[in-house]
Amino acid sequence: MYVDQGRAALQQEKFDAAADHFRLAVEADPLFEEAHRFLAEAYEKLGYAHRARKAWEGLLRITKDPQKQEEIREKITGFSAQR
Repeated sequence: MYVDQGRAALQQEKFDAAADHFRLAVEADPLFEEAHRFLAEAYEKLGYAHRARKAWEGLLRITKDPQKQEEIREKITGFSAQR
């Protein structure tokens, strides 16, 4: 439910609302990879680099797919390079 609401908010470019819904989805199910990914992306849209990085790190901890792990690491490295 939260992810669906978050997706709708993203489509309407209501990034604050989207982030709130995705955060609730992550809290409800900490192993829900899609919720972590959308949360990170919503934070990026909002310009919250620190929060986005934390969300990507959370996703990295639960992702088992090596290819996805590499993609996530690249995202995290990108935030480190911005400093």
